[in-house]
Amino acid sequence: MPDNLRRGVGDPTSWTALWTVLVLMTKTDQALHEYACHEGNCSMASSLFCACALGAKEAELSEGSR
Repeated sequence: MPDNLRRGVGDPTSWTALWTVLVLMTKTDQALHEYACHEGNCSMASSLFCACALGAKEAELSEGSR
């Protein structure tokens, strides 16, 4: 059975009625990783960007040698 996180927000100076957010969570067997360990982790995006740029440059050079 999933656990729920429910929070209500009410501010009469901002909203005409109370509103509630509900997040359904289900426990998994996966390990938890602290967010701070991955914050700013751009290595995969950088690797893919560089690989695409290198591939494009290689294609450009091979077309020029024909």
